[in-house]
Amino acid sequence: MIATPSLSEPSSNLAFLKHQQERIHAPNVKVAASMTMKRYAQLLLPWVLDPMILEEKAYSIPTHACTLTTELTLTVETASITETTTRQEAWKSLFADHLTFVLHALHRTTNVPKHILWENIAVRLNSYFRKALEQYPSSRERIFELAKELRGLHPDIFHENKHPIQSYLAPITDLSEQHKRKTCCYFYKLEKEKEMPYCLVCPLKDVGH
Repeated sequence: MIATPSLSEPSSNLAFLKHQQERIHAPNVKVAASMTMKRYAQLLLPWVLDPMILEEKAYSIPTHACTLTTELTLTVETASITETTTRQEAWKSLFADHLTFVLHALHRTTNVPKHILWENIAVRLNSYFRKALEQYPSSRERIFELAKELRGLHPDIFHENKHPIQSYLAPITDLSEQHKRKTCCYFYKLEKEKEMPYCLVCPLKDVGH
C-alpha cells in the first residue's frame, strides 16, 4: 500500500506501480499508472460528490487522509475530513489539492500523457453522474446543477492553465448516456483474461488498433 502523499516520491511511486503492473498483468508501468488513475478517481469522487447531492454539504478530503492499498482500494481517515464553507473550496480541494496531485505524480513517474489521465478522471465523473441519476432520482435537479457547475469551473480549481476535462465531460443534456472516449486509457493492453477486450467507452472498439 502507499499513502497518497508518497506518490510524489518517484521511488515509492514506481515500486507501487511495478507491483500493480504485475498484479493486473499490464505490459508496463505506463498502463499501470493509467489504470491506477481511473481507479483512484472512481473511489475518491463519491466521498465528495455524494454529500453535495444528498446532504447539500461540501467536504475537503486531504491527500494525507488517504492510502491506496495494493488491491487498489482507498482507505480514508474520516477524522481528517473537514466541511468547507463553499462548494468552490470543495471542488478545489478535490481537484487542485488532490486529483491533480495524483495525476502529476503518475505522469512524472511514467510519462503517461496527462490528457489521458485527465480523461480517465472525466470518464469516472461521467459514470458517477449517470449512475447518480439512477440511484438518486429525487435529487435529479441537484445532480444536473453540479454537473453544470463542474463544466464551468475556473482553471485555477484544477491548478491548470485551462479547464482540463471540460471537453471530455458528457453534455449536460445527455448525462444519462454513455459517451465514447476521445483518448485510449490502455485497458485493452492488459495481458489477462477479462470480461471484455476494451473498456465500455473505448474509442478503439469499432476501428481496431
